[in-house]
Amino acid sequence: MTKLRWGDNAPADALAARDRLLDAAEACIERFGLAKTTVEDIATAAKVSRATIYRYFDNRDELVLAVVLRSLEQSGEGDLSTFFVEADTPDRFGDALVEAMVHLLDRLRHDPKLEVLLNRDTAGVSASISGASEALFAFVLDDWRPLMTAAQADGLIRADLEVDELSEWLLRAIVSLLTVEGPRHHSAQDERRLLATFVVPAMTPTPVRASP
Repeated sequence: MTKLRWGDNAPADALAARDRLLDAAEACIERFGLAKTTVEDIATAAKVSRATIYRYFDNRDELVLAVVLRSLEQSGEGDLSTFFVEADTPDRFGDALVEAMVHLLDRLRHDPKLEVLLNRDTAGVSASISGASEALFAFVLDDWRPLMTAAQADGLIRADLEVDELSEWLLRAIVSLLTVEGPRHHSAQDERRLLATFVVPAMTPTPVRASP
């Protein structure tokens, strides 16, 4: 990689090149906002041509989503296992699940990059919103799948549920709360109550009643 393409500090390899482009994209988003950030802006910040960017990313949205995912990975917020350390009964598991979902909602809402991607009032980002949702599914499912598998093996959730399908459904609930405005605003406590009322009972085992 020549200095002519990358200024005075050329990256050593393809991974370093991608990181440089992500750094440039992140700086541009913070400076101009997502809607106004262009591939030209990112190329100028990275001291490369547009063609160089397209060697590593198919389009602008893919590059922006990579910025978001890197931010999540660096924060460590995808790991929700700490919420389930003492979840040794169906009731405790349900409580832990609600707290994990509320925490994830709060984290996603307050990440500056995700806030831009998921803002319903930001013009021109509908494609990014769709892509962000897909990226979030892929990122968080890796953490939720083993949690759901272990919980099912321990009898904490229904045995007839398909783990990947359940994990996807939980994430759909989160994305819906993030992106769809309901008839009235819900506080974190309201969302906690809704999740406990409508999500948890659908997945926890029905208690066995003693014979009279």
